[in-house]
Amino acid sequence: MKKQNSIYFALVIILTASLACSVGGTAPSAGGGQSDPVATTAPAQEAGGNDPSAGPETIDLTNPALYIVPSAPAFIFDMTIKYKGVDTTGAAKELSQIVGSAEVQTQPQIAQRFFAGGGDEYSDTVILGDQMTSAQMFSVNGAAPQLFCNTSLASEMQGPSMLESMFKLQDLITGQAPRVESGIEVNGFVTDKYELSGENLVGDAKPTSAFVYVARDGGFITLFESQGRDKIDLFGFDPNQFTDVTSAFNFIPVEDGSLEIAVPAECN
Repeated sequence: MKKQNSIYFALVIILTASLACSVGGTAPSAGGGQSDPVATTAPAQEAGGNDPSAGPETIDLTNPALYIVPSAPAFIFDMTIKYKGVDTTGAAKELSQIVGSAEVQTQPQIAQRFFAGGGDEYSDTVILGDQMTSAQMFSVNGAAPQLFCNTSLASEMQGPSMLESMFKLQDLITGQAPRVESGIEVNGFVTDKYELSGENLVGDAKPTSAFVYVARDGGFITLFESQGRDKIDLFGFDPNQFTDVTSAFNFIPVEDGSLEIAVPAECN
């Protein structure tokens, strides 16, 4: 159990560290091995436009109704970071990667999947009922990364569960935010876009810009997006030039409450 717990805490640290870096507009120390574009938006109306269906002009970010409740029948969360800059030859370069994700459902049985990536290393943990299976790819003593599979009972895990330990967006933002655009399609929802200032962000790290997108149907935040610039020595980008870093945190409820969650293929 000690080994299982240490792997679990490593997963939490990866997600938390990635969050802190991305909010500050600073590139994280590593990126995941999966690729997926940052959430795209459709052409929108300006906030001052004539859109009677738009949300309120200002929202209170402390309102709990803005955040998906973990006990909802099912939801998907993922964190994507997009880099845009130049490589060491001066050529334009872009890279988009998922560095953390969670899939959770409560019906017909509890099923959860948590993924965190870090370059060639990753953690992929699935909980079906009370059985927890983790596929871990990590390096031991500087050697090439190796695959380790572990199976245990989730009820035997000491401390808070993975779901309880997921970071909460409501702990990171506060205050009032004004609407700046309306009628934007994000994650399959028509949303309104609200701009955050430095005063809305808890902590010292401040991005160049940050926004939340609130779904009109349901009134919850489906996307938190922050943008910043930094010099990074990763993925072939020129460390002497600034790279634009865009972080997207997507929150997507699953209407029918069902997800296809299975034991990691590597551990079959």
